[in-house]
Amino acid sequence: MTVIKLVIAGIFFVGGFVLFAIAPEVQGVESLLFFCGILAIALSFALPIHVFSKS
Repeated sequence: MTVIKLVIAGIFFVGGFVLFAIAPEVQGVESLLFFCGILAIALSFALPIHVFSKS
């Protein structure tokens, strides 16, 4: 079960970098995608520390 939690956090981490990378390419929603990338990376650190440690 720990591996699944690690994979979920890793998906959010890598997904945040993907959002960073595509943000300048998409016209009109650059700042929204960049902000979502920041949130995804923050969530990738917060999930293992706060949510997954309780189970």
